[in-house]
Amino acid sequence: MKTPLGFFVDRPLLVNLLLVLIVASGLLATQQIHYGTMPRIDLGLVNITTERPGAGPEDVELSITVPLEDELLEVDGLKKITSNSMEGISVITVRIDPDAGDKRQVLADIQKAVDRAGTRLPADLLERPLVEEMSTLEVPVMELHLSGPVPESVLRASARRLADALREEPGIASVEKVGYREREVRVLLDPERLQQLRLSVDEIRQAIERRNVRASGGSLTSFVAEKKVLSVGQFDHPRQVETVIVRAREPGNSVRVRDIAEVVLDYEDWQVQSRTDGRLSIALLARQKAEADGLETAAVVRAFVERERANLAPGVRIERVNDISRFTYDMLDVLGSNALLGFALVIGCLWLFLSLPLALWVSLGLGTALLLTFALMPVVGLGIDVMTLTALILMLGMLVDDGVVTAESVQRRLEQGLPPRRAAIEGAGAVASPVIVSTLTTVLAFLPVAFLGGLEGKFLWTLPVMVALVLGASLGESLLMLPGHLAHAHGRRATTPPRRWFLPVQAGFDRFVLRAVRHRYLTLTLFVAGFCAILAYGALVMRFDLYPEVDIDTVNFKVELPEGASFDYTIDKAAELEALIRARVPAADLLNIITRIGHHDTDMYGATEGRNPAWALLTLYMRPQGQRETDSNELITGLRAELSALPDYRRIVVEPLKDTPVAGKPVELEIIGNDPARFTLADRLADFLATQPGVTEVWTSYKPGKDIVELDFDHQALADRGLSVAAITQMVAVAFDGLLVDELQQVEERVRYRLQFRAEDRGRMETLRNLVLINDRGQPVYLGSVAEIRVRPGEAAIRHYLGRRTLTLYADIDRARVSVQQVNQSLAEHVEQTGLLRQHPQLRLWYGGELEQQRESLGDIGIAFVVCALSILVVLVLLFGSFTQPLLILAAIPFGLSGVIVGLGLQGEPLSLIALIGVLGLIGVLVNDSVVLVHALNRQRARADGRLDDQGIADGTAARLRPIVITSLTTVAGLIPTAYGLAGSSPFITPMVLAMAWGILFGTLISLVLIPCLYGIEQDTRRWIGTRASALFARGDDRRPGD
Repeated sequence: MKTPLGFFVDRPLLVNLLLVLIVASGLLATQQIHYGTMPRIDLGLVNITTERPGAGPEDVELSITVPLEDELLEVDGLKKITSNSMEGISVITVRIDPDAGDKRQVLADIQKAVDRAGTRLPADLLERPLVEEMSTLEVPVMELHLSGPVPESVLRASARRLADALREEPGIASVEKVGYREREVRVLLDPERLQQLRLSVDEIRQAIERRNVRASGGSLTSFVAEKKVLSVGQFDHPRQVETVIVRAREPGNSVRVRDIAEVVLDYEDWQVQSRTDGRLSIALLARQKAEADGLETAAVVRAFVERERANLAPGVRIERVNDISRFTYDMLDVLGSNALLGFALVIGCLWLFLSLPLALWVSLGLGTALLLTFALMPVVGLGIDVMTLTALILMLGMLVDDGVVTAESVQRRLEQGLPPRRAAIEGAGAVASPVIVSTLTTVLAFLPVAFLGGLEGKFLWTLPVMVALVLGASLGESLLMLPGHLAHAHGRRATTPPRRWFLPVQAGFDRFVLRAVRHRYLTLTLFVAGFCAILAYGALVMRFDLYPEVDIDTVNFKVELPEGASFDYTIDKAAELEALIRARVPAADLLNIITRIGHHDTDMYGATEGRNPAWALLTLYMRPQGQRETDSNELITGLRAELSALPDYRRIVVEPLKDTPVAGKPVELEIIGNDPARFTLADRLADFLATQPGVTEVWTSYKPGKDIVELDFDHQALADRGLSVAAITQMVAVAFDGLLVDELQQVEERVRYRLQFRAEDRGRMETLRNLVLINDRGQPVYLGSVAEIRVRPGEAAIRHYLGRRTLTLYADIDRARVSVQQVNQSLAEHVEQTGLLRQHPQLRLWYGGELEQQRESLGDIGIAFVVCALSILVVLVLLFGSFTQPLLILAAIPFGLSGVIVGLGLQGEPLSLIALIGVLGLIGVLVNDSVVLVHALNRQRARADGRLDDQGIADGTAARLRPIVITSLTTVAGLIPTAYGLAGSSPFITPMVLAMAWGILFGTLISLVLIPCLYGIEQDTRRWIGTRASALFARGDDRRPGD
């Protein structure tokens, strides 16, 4: 009966046809596959944003946040609810439990909860709460910045036109305008004139609302036609509000708005101002559609910019900023360049050991496996992004492992003189089992990544899937197609001469292994001692940091000035800081410095710390790492020291934009409870942290806000004088920020109307104390006669954790001196030893930030490692039919990890999460080499009547030297260009590739010597157990009665 190997070997036309189909499918897939920067994942986050202009943080908390939270806390399937109540805005962030069954149902329940809370929300909300599900698609694909020495009206018109045009481009889902102020008509009231005419604010508000109406009166039907009856009272022009009649006294003698106020056509007050390289700008943030291709969308935007340059108004310039597609292009460039270099090195390694035809066919198998992987990726819903490219780079050297083992087995039989067809079938068949098992164990080694929790798990889940695809494609090519190619690679020539240079190397290695096997217990002792020494070295020089700082291209500067600083003052101080940064960064390395005045939010998924005219965010964009001389870490270290000494700034935080999904700070302690004692507790813990080694900065989430003016009403006096709290609230709003009373919707934009006192009369305590109100009877009433006025300091934001007020204690650390775990452990021990929680039983603590993320990420990975190790053990047991030999193979893994410690230690790299993923790949390679070697020794032992002597073990190991060395060298050759940036580097993947390359170098050498020794020890153990058992049975036979 013909075997599957023989079937394909005897049908070269079928094999070649399969090759053509794979190449065509792979090339077609590369044109149709989805390209993007980040994998498309659901973050499990929902933001609920509600705006109420003019409301203070406490008002927002009690009137908006609390009602919404009350309903949300009843929703099943939520893991955490946090909120931030700030001036004029409430932001609630809901994290959905990853274990929730139906996430769509949870989202629907969240929307229902928000709708239920609507009956308790203030009636004067301009818009309903906005519920947004966060995903990686929320990150803008690109920003377009409009600036120039032109009036703001010109910038606004250009931004509006370009935003409308950009929305029509293919792949664009939305365009957000930042730094774009809405038009506003300010009705500047004269308070003295209002008092003279006995006019109330409510009377003016109602007059404007009644006049500005556009409504339908239904249809007018006749026998001839049907006509729509439309009642139009809407303003034709924003300034037409001047003509509104507030009070009609007698015909021809009415009080109009222009009689009591000055009408000014203006813009709303600055909330957020955008500045590009020091110039006032409006930023357009383009987001792509869910089904759109990221690289194509970015290309569309770039083409759009070039096309529209000629159509811009004179003086207006447009710049592309933060084009995130460049990360994908950089990764593609790194992959392409290093793949070509690695491919050349792989061919060189193969040619050193194999005949040229075999080396070429194995190398061709690498490209075939890659194209087959590309063809399969759309089937499982994967595209080209940072994570899938990382997996391809990691697997680049391993793609030829199966082919190398198969080709070397065929080569050995050709060297023995077998015909090509027989050599191909027997050679491939001899290694089929270990090759299949090796592939399966490598896939199982990466499986723990799928069990990662938190954001890392969402981002990294594609790695094990890609590993399975890549190795599956390589396995299929090496067992089904490669033997057919190798059978016909040498034509009719029946023999292939061996590589002469390798024979003395193999002989010398045979003698060395024989000496090690003869002294196997001493050899094992030396290995154990060396491993312990390397562990001690690692404990001294290495540090464990899941999220180390790398040389990144983007740096954020979060600026806070003393409370009360004006918007214009913040602009001036931000400009000074920008000039200082420019002086420290060479012009050739700098791309842009983008400034946002009014906030310092850095969360790319929408979380906000609020708005404050004393805050600013400066973002420094530099050229990619390989194209600049400036090291971002050195720059950050120098600037932190320099900026901390600057006067006039309350606080400046310098932090790199992380290229890992890190959420939070090294220390992020939530002090939860409504009791004000949380402030005292936070101060005491902050004092403790400030004394800890390695802690560089300590602060809390408390930020002083505007002073709160409290009105303590005498309700009896209110009733006696015919006033209501609502009327007084309106009047107070007019005296300060103003009262939005109506809006005019035009075709291009919306214009709002704001009632406000004149500039000289508003925003002052004197105005409030002397404020005169007009009651229902048209009589003037002084505010002071019905209310007592008190002033107290306020908070800029009030934060909640699961419905209760919270204060967060933050700290940054020097990761070279202390780890996240160490500093949090010290803090927890201090709390326990001092009994702080026992002193404040109404408060509780929650350790969040990086520590929480590590708990979520690594919480299940320990169990996953055990499950995967057991799975690998089961597979090996099924292959070898033994329990001891799989343990022998797994015992070599810890010794191979010593290479990781040495490699990372010499390079000064910490043991990070990314490096740990490289360790998983290393485990796969080590198991592969050991499986091939043990399988070969078992075959040789079977031919030697069930036992190998020391010489037999040495000979068997030497016979497998070539395939093991080839697979290791090709794997390392594929990794070295990326590990050391020979053709471009990526800080994100360097630790992973570095750990794997060094581990393979060490692991291969260790396996080639340690495995034969362990194999001999296993035989000794079997023989000893057999001898002892025989002796026991013999002793039992001697004691039988009657003998």
